[in-house]
Amino acid sequence: MTPSELEQKAERAVRRGELLVALEHFDAYLAQQPDDERIRTRMEAVRALLQPSELVSRRRAEPEEADPKAEPASSAEVGEMHASSGRFAEAAESYERAVDADPQNDLLRERLEELRALAHPRRKADLGAGEKLEAAPAASITAERSARAHAASFAPLPVARPLPREPKEMLEELLTRVRSGRRG
Repeated sequence: MTPSELEQKAERAVRRGELLVALEHFDAYLAQQPDDERIRTRMEAVRALLQPSELVSRRRAEPEEADPKAEPASSAEVGEMHASSGRFAEAAESYERAVDADPQNDLLRERLEELRALAHPRRKADLGAGEKLEAAPAASITAERSARAHAASFAPLPVARPLPREPKEMLEELLTRVRSGRRG
């Protein structure tokens, strides 16, 4: 990797907040160009941003590129990828608008490319390989029952008597309506 590419990767990592990754890229740059004071100064500025707890563990939490010897994704992971692709596509559309508004922002453009890759999974869903579920037996429903249910659902409600003015009679009428489950 050329020194300019290493510098670009380091600056991207700084913008993302991945300071340990940025320091690794700056180290690699300085291994190729040990006399570059500008990069040494920048590296010290980035190191000053680190918290003491981050300096204790200098190992990266996750590799930058996928391990080629890694196991293939399980069917559950592939399914989750396909299910999530719609959400990633929506996010990519938002980032496209942001990139259109600020075309000079490299970080937005980089995130947009990441989202586009996630929005379109590498493999198509293999529906034939999925777990076969037993079909539930179809319930035997007669047309007569369906017609009765429909008529009951949309039958006009009986006209309720007006409530009496006397409090005791009004309460009795309301309780009767509650028991019978009708409104009025």
